[in-house]
Formats: sequence, structure tokens, C-alpha cells
Amino acid sequence: MRTRGVVLVANSILNAGELDRAVAALTDAARAVGHRGGYLECADHVEQMLGQEFDISHCSVTEHADAALASAENSYDNLSLPIMELVVESLKKDDWCQRLKAILDPPVTVELSDEEPAGDDGVDGDDDGNDDDGEDDGDDGDDRRDE
Repeated sequence: MRTRGVVLVANSILNAGELDRAVAALTDAARAVGHRGGYLECADHVEQMLGQEFDISHCSVTEHADAALASAENSYDNLSLPIMELVVESLKKDDWCQRLKAILDPPVTVELSDEEPAGDDGVDGDDDGNDDDGEDDGDDGDDRRDE
């Protein structure tokens, strides 16, 4: 935990789904505001060149883009990550190292399907994981072929 603890905490934060969603929303909102700003700036240049007003009602981004960006920024700024709450609570305990290990570096588990219990090879009554039913399946253990 001493050598990898900081890395595990950082990876847990950076890989949090909540953070991914907040950054994606922020990126989309910023892109929309930038698109609208670029469109309006271009329209302004056209107006100056042609000497007449340019119709900007065709811009696909509405005036609400700035409000959406402010909302996305607020959501990002006030983001609460469950992993951080677990880390902070673990650090308050005497056995913080073991708690952090359990949170950040859990043991690898394998999920079994409901149809197949552990050790079941499909042969009734024989749950040793081997499908050998005592019959000769033609495999004599050699990998070479008789030609």
C-alpha cells in the first residue's frame, strides 16, 4: 500500500463514472457555447463586409447555451465522488491501511452464472471439473497424429 496507495487513490478518482459524466457534460456545454460564439462572430464579420444585418436565427445553438455551461460548471465544481467519501472515512479509523486496501485494491472475484455451479462440468454426479466419463474419447494423450 505504501508504494501504490497514491496511484490507487488517483486511479479510483479518475476512473469514477460520476467524474466521466460531469466532464462530458462540461465539454459538450463548452463546445456549444464556443460554436455559438464563433457563429455570432462570423455573422458580425459578414455584416461589416456587406454593410447589412445578417440573419443569425439559423444558428443551431440557442441562447440557453451559456446557462447550460454555467449549470455544467456548477455541477462539476460541486461534484461529490463516493470513492472520496470512503477514503476520507477510512482515514479517520485506526486500521485505515487495511480499510484502504479493501476499498482501493479489492481481491479479484469471479462471478458464476446461475446456470452453472462451481466445479460443475455438466456431467451429473461428477463435480471434479473433469468431463471424463470413463469412456474412451479417442484421445490417447499424444499430440502427434498417426498418418
